[in-house]
Amino acid sequence: MKRFLYIIILLIGFTGCEKNPIPDPDPDPPVVPRDDISRYDARAWDGVKRGGVYYEIFVRSFADSNNDGIGDIKGITDKLDYLSELGISGIWLTPVHPSPSYHGYDVDNYKAIKSEYGTMADFEAMVTKARSLGIKVILDLVMNHTSKFHPWFTTSISSTDNQYRNYFLFAPSTDVPGWISSGKVPMTNSYYSGQWHNVPSGTTSYKYMGMFSDWMPDLNYGTIDTCQNSEPFREMTEIATFWIGKGVDGFRLDAVKHIYQSEDSDENPRFLEKYFNELKKIKPDIYMVGENLTGDYNKVAPYYRGLPALFNFDAWYKLIYVLENSHAKWYPKDISDMSAKFESYRTGAINATKLSNHDEDRTLSRLGNNRDLAKMAASILLTMSGSPYLYYGEEIGMMGMKSTGDENVREPFLWDSSASDTYRTKWRTPQYSTDASVPPLSVQKKDLTSIYRVYEKFIKLRNTYPSLASGTLTYPSNLETYSKNFMVFYREVPGERLMIIHNVSSTTSTYAFEHSVRNAIADMGNVTYTKINATSISVTMPPYSTIIFEL
Repeated sequence: MKRFLYIIILLIGFTGCEKNPIPDPDPDPPVVPRDDISRYDARAWDGVKRGGVYYEIFVRSFADSNNDGIGDIKGITDKLDYLSELGISGIWLTPVHPSPSYHGYDVDNYKAIKSEYGTMADFEAMVTKARSLGIKVILDLVMNHTSKFHPWFTTSISSTDNQYRNYFLFAPSTDVPGWISSGKVPMTNSYYSGQWHNVPSGTTSYKYMGMFSDWMPDLNYGTIDTCQNSEPFREMTEIATFWIGKGVDGFRLDAVKHIYQSEDSDENPRFLEKYFNELKKIKPDIYMVGENLTGDYNKVAPYYRGLPALFNFDAWYKLIYVLENSHAKWYPKDISDMSAKFESYRTGAINATKLSNHDEDRTLSRLGNNRDLAKMAASILLTMSGSPYLYYGEEIGMMGMKSTGDENVREPFLWDSSASDTYRTKWRTPQYSTDASVPPLSVQKKDLTSIYRVYEKFIKLRNTYPSLASGTLTYPSNLETYSKNFMVFYREVPGERLMIIHNVSSTTSTYAFEHSVRNAIADMGNVTYTKINATSISVTMPPYSTIIFEL
């Protein structure tokens, strides 16, 4: 009788689809514990990488095949089987070209492989193996600037009338502001003294523009109306064509908001549109994703005029707030609003989601070394809509903060314990990701509670269920009524609908909803649920937990 009255009272309280959290139900109804994906009714992954998960590789730090301490192309080739088993659909390689820097974002030769990384034959073999495993390869393409040691630049500074002079931006040392204000310097309309550097030899009475550094002279594409006719544009088209011929699937374009000086004008989107359309003539299915490091998605959206995909930094910043404040319920709406904005500029806009990357604090460190939060971040990223990117080492919880140098977020990957790790790079002594602070991959594979296991589980689910990979995103209509710590949303394709619930808090909470549930397919964190009747479910969620139902 007690149970009957409780159920009647509970059902009367249901006025919508999702309900406010309720007290724990009477202990009499059966409670089903769920702590391992194998206990659920998830379909087996058929091996198809439909999830579209990309993996960023900082080449120097990833895998060293020849024991010289530096990551290399052969090392990547040797580890492709690992990435394939993890379910990775594509890899993005940071610059592989000859460069005076360790990071490679100042290029000396765009059509060559840095000798420390291997040979062109090594690269071709890597692409061949990746293709055999169903893994796409995209390369970093730095279009904003070159290295100051690039032959284009060393020739350009030798005289005022050589063939490469117009590849870069010059002005007399005594009148840089005047030249800019009078329109004699293309692509720029404002003078910032820190962006102008003394020519080191030859035409020393001139300065050149290098927005990031004197090591990185900016390329001159001319006025936006005629940029496609400039020599640098032609060169960049030839460079892309060269690598397409080597089998790459596309490019990650560096610093797209800085190609033209004005970030908010239409110049950069128009330039990118012209370049993308030019490459589509060569490879109709070319994939390109742009880096516009901006914290406001409204400023990123116009760049979809030019490119099919852009990284969504704002989504990560908002997710940090969600995790640090246990204020989660509005996040699906935020992502939906972002996607709608992007779609207003390009039908089929690809929202490239991410946590950290090579220019940001590592996820675990940014979240205060709280492993529960790092797992929660992974769970949300891999169940949310978008095209997710993982930075190498995120899957094992590598750490690092930029405060004392970018190198700290680019440390060697930990494959095995240091005494047994034949692939660990040694180019830098790590300050953050050491054996004492980060269990190596070999250890985490054996630990069901590791960060790696979370990535493995949810990547596999994303590859298995088309709705997680590419389904529409919707969310409950009664966002105002339930606790802020719950993140609830749906992913759906024809014939398949999933409901995802995250408890983004440090306390156990109960969530009740009305749906006809086929089964529970996966969880994180020992979630339990009680079936009240055919369409009523109560879910008890431990701190920082997730459950996915098939409806």
